[in-house]
Amino acid sequence: MVVYRPLALCVGLACASLAYGAHAASPPTATTRGDRLAEIGHYRDQARWVDALAAIERAQLREPGDDLLYKLQVLTLGDIGNAHRAWRLYQARPNLFDQDQKARLEANYVAKLVNWSLAYGETEDTRLDEAEASLAEMEQYVERDGTTPAQAPLRIRMDRLILLNRLARHTQVRDEARALQREGHALPDYVLPAVGDSLMSTRNPEEAIPLLEAAAKNDPSRFQSRSELAYAYLETEQAEKAVGYLQAWQKDEPAWRWGGGKTPFQNWARYEADLNLAMVRAYSGDLPTAQRELEALVDVGPGNGSLQTSLGSVYQMRGWPRRALERHQMAYTLDPRDIAPRLGMYESYVQLQRDDLARPLHDDLLARYPSQPSVQRMDRDWRAHRGWQLLAKVEGGRSSGGGGTSPLGNDDLHYGMEVASPVLNDRWRLFAFADRRSVTFQDQDIDPLWIGAGVRYRFDRLDAEAAVMRPNDSIGDTGLRGSVGWQFNDRWHAGVTAARNDPEASMQARVAGITADSVAVAVDYTRNERTHWSIGGSQFRYDDGNRRDTLNSAIEQRLLTRPRLLIDGLGSVYTSRGSRDDAPYFNPSRDRSVEVGLRIDQQLWRHYERHFRHRLTVSVGNYWQEGFGSSIIPTVAYRHEWQFDQGRILEYGVSWSRPVYDGQRERHIGFDAALRWGE
Repeated sequence: MVVYRPLALCVGLACASLAYGAHAASPPTATTRGDRLAEIGHYRDQARWVDALAAIERAQLREPGDDLLYKLQVLTLGDIGNAHRAWRLYQARPNLFDQDQKARLEANYVAKLVNWSLAYGETEDTRLDEAEASLAEMEQYVERDGTTPAQAPLRIRMDRLILLNRLARHTQVRDEARALQREGHALPDYVLPAVGDSLMSTRNPEEAIPLLEAAAKNDPSRFQSRSELAYAYLETEQAEKAVGYLQAWQKDEPAWRWGGGKTPFQNWARYEADLNLAMVRAYSGDLPTAQRELEALVDVGPGNGSLQTSLGSVYQMRGWPRRALERHQMAYTLDPRDIAPRLGMYESYVQLQRDDLARPLHDDLLARYPSQPSVQRMDRDWRAHRGWQLLAKVEGGRSSGGGGTSPLGNDDLHYGMEVASPVLNDRWRLFAFADRRSVTFQDQDIDPLWIGAGVRYRFDRLDAEAAVMRPNDSIGDTGLRGSVGWQFNDRWHAGVTAARNDPEASMQARVAGITADSVAVAVDYTRNERTHWSIGGSQFRYDDGNRRDTLNSAIEQRLLTRPRLLIDGLGSVYTSRGSRDDAPYFNPSRDRSVEVGLRIDQQLWRHYERHFRHRLTVSVGNYWQEGFGSSIIPTVAYRHEWQFDQGRILEYGVSWSRPVYDGQRERHIGFDAALRWGE
């Protein structure tokens, strides 16, 4: 008796159907050449490249020299992704292939070379070997065809841009990309990140912006392009746009993503947005916010070297090189091949006056990464720091309306030049200077020319200087000056200075044939880039027995920080006393002053290290002199600053004030200019 089982019947019918379908889809039996070619064609039509390649190899066992089978083998190897093997076989018998097939094999092979060149190198010294070999092979291939790189097939010219970018030949990338665009060729999407990166590296952010915008829009997962786009906005003085762009990116990316399972995983896009937002804030002047954000990120990921060195860079910008050095060293331990921690350590050592420790880092980075833009900036900084130093200055003014009592004279002019040698033995500099001070009083002129030379010492926490100088007016002994200072930590510094026949003594006294020795003590406290406080005292010991003691203190406090605008509050107090009442120069028995003011500093133009700024300083003080009472003293100063390159600064300005001496108010108009060449 037949028992009907519906489920078993359905399974049987399905198996029968599958068996019939499988039989219908199987290739013809490969008994003849035609059958073998039909089998190969069948597999290729279904994109079953592995089966097709196996069928080709079986057919070649029967017909080892067959041209068609050889051609099918090469094309199938290309289809399966083995572009290198396909290219080698093609080169052995190129006459079998038409132009379209040749172009496809070339494109696949060049693309494979480019992909191989992007692989992480085994060591720092061999990291670019693959890219160098790939570029050399590409150029040899082009030369074999009797063409130049500029005449090569378009796909090769485009792929070449990626190889050149990988090799940090950014100027070549820029020039060749511009040539392609001039010829009317639009840059394809896959080369936009490389060309944008090279344009940024060659300091062409305006050109990089549209390419990076397109790259980020076409593929939002291109984190590097999105980050570079923010820096391109920053370098074109669009700091607000850079911050807004990164905030929008940050908002679109959750801190954690959920896959198919129940456990979330880190969202690295959010990490990139967070990190770059903090650094753009730092470069825009908002260092406190950048510090808070990075410290919060480091608390979450203390083992992330990029976070540690970024926080170190912010500490560096805040004026804390010792704290910065600790972070950079931690980052270097986490990833010894990363460039950023070594650059950070170099900068910290230079600020800490440890050239002996900075030099090995500089030399090693320059040898390994000579084309890296950040390393090139480091080298320019090193040469400016270590090389010859020049300071040329001039200042002068005119006083009127005071009845001839001004200690500045009716007309005053001060100009000079100092030249310092390159750093010697990581500690020393020799220097020489010439300095002329010319003052016209009511009925007398004086204009001594001081010629001098000396030596400076800077190493670790200690700084010192000694100089000898001689005036040409033969008043007083040969001048001597010495100073020593000590850096206690990132915030505190103290120093003492002593001088014989001090050029800074009263010119009124000098015109009367009286000179002075001096001693001064100063203490500086720098909390960060926004707060600086100093206090100091000095005594001038004049030849006539007069002792003039002074005590002063000053503070600068940042009130407003914007990417192109800084406003600082200024305050100072001063008091002094003299021991003689009958001195033939301005020497109040007691006086004091309190002054408050504002300094507005605006950047009008910048292109990387070059910039133009102007500053307006306005202050008002209350000056009291024993026997003459109090007076309000207004002061206004305006100046320009041009920086032409690292360590190349020209500044000049004018000033106006209404000081009071012995109860007589006068008007003083002054000017000054200075050229600094070097550190």
